[in-house]
Amino acid sequence: MWESFTSEDWESLPSISGRVATEQDVESGIAVFYIPDGSVACDAVLPTCVIQIDEETNERIPAVAIQAEQAGELVYLGLRYLDGGNGMCELDEVELLESPNEEFAT
Repeated sequence: MWESFTSEDWESLPSISGRVATEQDVESGIAVFYIPDGSVACDAVLPTCVIQIDEETNERIPAVAIQAEQAGELVYLGLRYLDGGNGMCELDEVELLESPNEEFAT
């Protein structure tokens, strides 16, 4: 379900916006996570390109955010990685991009 994709295909990735994700959304691949209670959807244009920055190694990982939800004071993003797979991080762990940059070269 979380297959690889090219930087040219990022805009066609399924995403969820305008509401919080459900368990069904995760199972169908349009969301990475769901928070059973207490989150709200963020006003975000999705999908959107980001660079995730590993806080321990400073590695810069190109990804596409397909989900954004706030729980308490924190905003969480659901990410898809170009080489496949997914992840979840906090908003302050990424740089937001308008479109793929040179780090997205495939």
